[in-house]
Amino acid sequence: MTAFENITSVVKDGVGTITFDRLDRRNALSVELMTEMSDQLDAWAYDDEVAAVVLTGGEDIFCAGLDLDLQSGFTEETRAVYSEACLRAYGTLLNYRKPTIAAVGGPALGGGCDIAVFTDIRIGSENAVFGYPQIKFGLTPYFSPLWRIVGLSQAKLLTFSGDRIDANEALRIGLIDRLAPEGQVVAQASDLAASIAGTTVKSAVNNKEMARTSPGLDPVSALTYETLAYREVIWHPDIVGRINDAYRKIRNK
Repeated sequence: MTAFENITSVVKDGVGTITFDRLDRRNALSVELMTEMSDQLDAWAYDDEVAAVVLTGGEDIFCAGLDLDLQSGFTEETRAVYSEACLRAYGTLLNYRKPTIAAVGGPALGGGCDIAVFTDIRIGSENAVFGYPQIKFGLTPYFSPLWRIVGLSQAKLLTFSGDRIDANEALRIGLIDRLAPEGQVVAQASDLAASIAGTTVKSAVNNKEMARTSPGLDPVSALTYETLAYREVIWHPDIVGRINDAYRKIRNK
């Protein structure tokens, strides 16, 4: 476990877990929290002990968005610093080389909803709430990653209105990928991350690279790229060994 002031982090069985640790502020975003999250993600990016990352605030509060104390006291200097911290944090998640999973319990609002949207997979608890309340004050969200997940119309509904939605509606529109019983979202996300880790770090990285690259290609280019990626890994000794082990287990049943 690494010592931070605004997050906790731990690695177990190939899974790195980042937990926001500002419960007195409802895990609201500060420059320090976003910097620590980015620092930890960077540290794990090439760590062979970590295959997948879970981000969470626990079972009751994911993240209430930008800390209102920070927002109400913005100066030109602090606003620029916060913008840089946002760009780094969200950019790190957007282009991260390993799979990321958001385990959302309770409110995921404003920048907290953004963090969930910038991860690869979102698991929501039955008590989860999503939305962009800052829109009610004339502020803007990150629209681009959202519409790629839920589609243009649903993204417009969320970002034009600033209205909040519950976990069932989030599941219906595809904002979350799985719905967990209340109190079990971190465990379910950790189990999924462990399943990814079971494929090995190398496989997790290869498949994440494909997921980052293929959506930007036309269908024929994607077909070519993915075929070459398969051809590149099929001869690796560790993969051949894993395939042979699987065949042996089938034959011995």
